[in-house]
Amino acid sequence: MNARFEAQDKRFETLQREMNARFEAQDKRFETLQREMNARFEAQEKRFEAMDRRFSFLQWFIGIGFSVLTILLTLFRFYPH
Repeated sequence: MNARFEAQDKRFETLQREMNARFEAQDKRFETLQREMNARFEAQEKRFEAMDRRFSFLQWFIGIGFSVLTILLTLFRFYPH
């Protein structure tokens, strides 16, 4: 009977080691995927920041352009040639 129990214990220990190895491999894969996703999110965040800067520049550029146009039209209206 003891031999059977010992064999069964060894089998359970072997299965436990195999499961632990599988879980560790799965954890490593998950960590790798997590790092890749974080890198993608950071790259995407940088692109959005660059696009936001461009939109801000365009907004100021258009605003200044309309202001200059308005001033020029106003000046030419008061001082006709």
